[in-house]
Amino acid sequence: MTREEVIKLVQDSHLSAAGKNTWISRIRQEGLTKELVDDLKGAFQVEIDAGFEKLGIDISDTPEYKSAEAAMVKDVEAAKAGFDQKMAGLASQVKQAEADALKAVDDIKIQNVKSSIA
Repeated sequence: MTREEVIKLVQDSHLSAAGKNTWISRIRQEGLTKELVDDLKGAFQVEIDAGFEKLGIDISDTPEYKSAEAAMVKDVEAAKAGFDQKMAGLASQVKQAEADALKAVDDIKIQNVKSSIA
């Protein structure tokens, strides 16, 4: 979509007048960046959710929502497991680097003692 098409979409939306003005200003100033588009999608989603709430519709109780939520939880758990594994590897590397550094310091001390004796 072009900048003007997105502005038209905002103008035609159910956002408040102040919200529309804010979004249109941001679009004109920032352009259609990924961050702006993601923020705008979030603003539209808030309005959609508010509309469902006014109608008494709870979309979180649908099979589609529950399926998507379960998939998201699985993805988050997999990402956390990967993160934890990487952190454990890094902790191991740090521990080894500390041991190597202490050994190097000890070797330098030994060499200094040897040098002072000779």
